[in-house]
This record gives sequence, structure tokens and C-alpha cells, in this order.
Amino acid sequence: MQVASSPDAPDPGDAASATDPSEENQRPLANQIVTVTSRFARAVTQVSGIAISPLSMRVLSYIERYGPQRISVMASVESISQPAMTSAVNRLAKDGLVTRQADPVDARAQLVDMTDQGQEMLAQYRRQAARVLQPRLETLSAEDYATIERTVEILETLTHDLTGFA
Repeated sequence: MQVASSPDAPDPGDAASATDPSEENQRPLANQIVTVTSRFARAVTQVSGIAISPLSMRVLSYIERYGPQRISVMASVESISQPAMTSAVNRLAKDGLVTRQADPVDARAQLVDMTDQGQEMLAQYRRQAARVLQPRLETLSAEDYATIERTVEILETLTHDLTGFA
């Protein structure tokens, strides 16, 4: 049984989570960005009410953006082992959200593609996340709202700079 953690719970991957919260201001901005965006993404996923893992949502989003993919490529993008990605894809396939097909370039390999049901699950997640988050964003001042819009643009650029794609 998987226990959902509170959005305010310490991030187990965050070494600073075991320290005094006031030390957050002493960490480099890069660490703060990674920590805060990870917590934010988990919180939005949790309140969306969709019973699917954040990894599964990222896999579906990646396939939507880049088309059918090899498991090894998605494992590399997610910085997880190929067996871990294979397990995630197996769960998605069992739930009817993805299918596997022969890779036309290499018959030994398979490509993972999203089904119509997977596309609908992704769209439903996004609708529910927006339903929860957008009203909160609209309570912000115009200046803060514009700052967040600009931050999203900057994060997209940084993502592209780090990975070659956004």
C-alpha cells in the first residue's frame, strides 16, 4: 500500500530536508528551484485526484510531445533504471494507457505509444490540475501573476539548455 505524503512533508531526496527550514535561504538558488518545483509538482498531482503516479503522467506527457519512444530513452530522460521504466510502462500497458509496437528502425526494440485512453487520462489530469490551481493563481496580484508567467518561460529555456529539449 502506497501512502500519500503531505505536500509539506520533507522531500526524501532533498538532503536539506533534514535540516532547519531556515537553512533553505542558505542553499544555492539552483537547489531551491529543484526542491520547490518537485514539491509543487507532487502537490498538484496529489490534489488533482487522479489515481496515477507522477512518473506515469510524465511518461504520457513525453510520448505526447515526442511521439512513440523506446523505454531506454524514457528511462534516460527520467534518470531511472531501464527495469524501473519497464515496470512503469508495464503498469501503463496493463491499464490500457500505452501500447508497444515494433521499432521500424530496429526490429529487436519496441516503441511505447499512448492509446486514446492514455490521451484522455492525461487530458483529465491537466483539466483537474488546472481546476485546482487556476483559481489560486487568479488571487495573485497582476504583478505576481506576470512574474509566474515569466518564470515558466525561463524554466522552459533552462530545461532546453540543460537537455536540448523542453
